[in-house]
Amino acid sequence: MKQHQKLLGGVMLLSAVLRVLFINTRSIQYDDAFTYLLASRSPAEIIAGTAADTMPPLFYFILHFWLFLGRELWFVRFLTVLISLGCVYLAYRLVWELTDNPKAGLWTAFLVGISPLQIYHAQDIRMYALLAFSELAYALFFSRIWRNGEGLRDHWGDWLGLVASGAVAMYTHNLAVFWIAVPLAFLFFKRDWRSLGKVLLAVGLIGLISLPWLIKIPGQVEKIQTAFWTPRPGLVEIFQSILMFTATLPLPQPWLMVCAVLSVQILALVGFEVLKGIKGEDALLFLVSFAVLPPALMFVISYLIRPVFVTRGFLAASFAYYGLAGWVISKGWKRHVGKIVAVGFVAAVILSLPYQLSFAEFPRSPFREAVEELEKVSNAESLVLHDNKLSYFPCYFFAPDLRQAFLPDQPGSINDTLAAGTQAALGIFPEEGIAEAVEGINRVYFVTFETTLQNYEILDDSTYPTLDWLNSHYQLVNEQAYNDLLVFTFEHP
Repeated sequence: MKQHQKLLGGVMLLSAVLRVLFINTRSIQYDDAFTYLLASRSPAEIIAGTAADTMPPLFYFILHFWLFLGRELWFVRFLTVLISLGCVYLAYRLVWELTDNPKAGLWTAFLVGISPLQIYHAQDIRMYALLAFSELAYALFFSRIWRNGEGLRDHWGDWLGLVASGAVAMYTHNLAVFWIAVPLAFLFFKRDWRSLGKVLLAVGLIGLISLPWLIKIPGQVEKIQTAFWTPRPGLVEIFQSILMFTATLPLPQPWLMVCAVLSVQILALVGFEVLKGIKGEDALLFLVSFAVLPPALMFVISYLIRPVFVTRGFLAASFAYYGLAGWVISKGWKRHVGKIVAVGFVAAVILSLPYQLSFAEFPRSPFREAVEELEKVSNAESLVLHDNKLSYFPCYFFAPDLRQAFLPDQPGSINDTLAAGTQAALGIFPEEGIAEAVEGINRVYFVTFETTLQNYEILDDSTYPTLDWLNSHYQLVNEQAYNDLLVFTFEHP
């Protein structure tokens, strides 16, 4: 047992090291800055802002109080790092208890610990690590209830944990409903009607606790039908999700091709071994249910409501997949299939994780470097004008005192995602237009992305209208590139 604990300690240490790499220097994105800025507001404003947006408020509340302890980028991210490390441990406990195989639990924890997908969300200032943690806890409590097969009274602690973790998940992300429904489908398939009735009662209680938020969902569903860019999924999106369970995206060639092949091969090996062993192994059926059903349900619902099928939405399903892989590695080690699966995962991580950690283009362009230069040259008669909110929010995060503004999204377009109610809660509003934004300004630093200009050239074979307007009213005196983030300096002639 001591050796077992030492190995778990080593896995946790490795997981922690990988999650803090470049934690203070890796760039942020719009969603990170948005979460930070909304969490910085009062609790009442957080509720108003999330109600107008699409996400429940729990993570914003937790981050709100975390920010009282510090606001440095590394410290803000450290909250989700800690939650992600909790996920590593919960995955270990879930698979160990399910399979009665501590080696399978250790291998699962190892795969979760080195997973680029999990490391990405550990450093994301978003709610997805908390979503995964609460969903893993929900699965763990359900597994104990199912395996014990006793009444409510004898294991009231597990029932309480099931309801509490389910409620936390529902107040963290709307897509948690797909995970919460899995035990019902599993018990229905097993024809365990007695347990099904009890779990159905627990799920009903979760719904009752979540009711204050659930009543807001219909309005949010109506909003996301037009105000989000995520397309309906197809084979490409399915394949991307499979790849991200093993490696990361985006990736340059030839690593993309190598990691794609590794991902498919690992999935095929794990699937084949699980199919061979699933007869009489209810623990494997349990893990398969949690690995397959949430993505499958989201895929189907995506053709009725969008956007739903996004990998981060079924992040916890990856833990079940790693659990199956951990079982295959531990059971198949002597037959070498376990070694092949383990080496495949490690190879995919070695090829993809360095690129993920060093990636500094949209949406994680080098905003801090750009804004630090702008702070040196700007003055009372100048304005940093952002093409849109995607660059404004990250730059505002790093330089809240710098005079900055941003242009609005086209009303009703797929990019028009910042609701008026959320703007009011944040106290941040776009300008009415380019002319109104620069009125009385002698020098304009216009910030945009290289892809924006390229899209106009590709789609319309024309130049960007905002740049045309600035060129007709100002004189372009400088252009600076920070990877794919462009800063144009205009002055009155």
